[in-house]
Amino acid sequence: MKLFGKKDVPEDERGFIRVPEDKDDSLSAGEPPTKEEVIESTCYYVCSKVCYGVRTQAGICCTIGKRDYIIGPITDTERFLEDLSKKLGYEVDFRDVFIEYEEGSKMFPDKDTWQEKNNYPCMRVVPDEQRGFPCQLLSADMKCTVHSIKPEVCRDYLCDYLKDIVSTLDRCL
Repeated sequence: MKLFGKKDVPEDERGFIRVPEDKDDSLSAGEPPTKEEVIESTCYYVCSKVCYGVRTQAGICCTIGKRDYIIGPITDTERFLEDLSKKLGYEVDFRDVFIEYEEGSKMFPDKDTWQEKNNYPCMRVVPDEQRGFPCQLLSADMKCTVHSIKPEVCRDYLCDYLKDIVSTLDRCL
């Protein structure tokens, strides 16, 4: 049998071509991704390419915009700071990444979520109204620069559009 332009490719006793196993360590060779891996991969794709169902849009849930919204509370601050410090190669200070109630309540006095102590600490945002007050850890093209280590509140958040997709995947897989 001829395969990829080569003659005499070895076959097994049933006549199937013997191809060396895939050595990709990201998944076990020949094993499909787990349900969790499919959902995580889908979430990452949707959030970075089709955010809220809009093609080429990304990171809208990582901005405040005109909504009464806050990126918090962050419940795993110590873990996140440790992971971020490792990623950056230097120690990151709490106040460089997070906002506490005293500061945040003054930043957005017209937003009720920013007046609730239970929503803190929250992620520090860039004070740029034109860009919608984005999380400072978003890139210029609105992609999360810390996706693999992001805080739990970010990992757990699903917009309505993404909830529908995850729900469908959950039923089908």
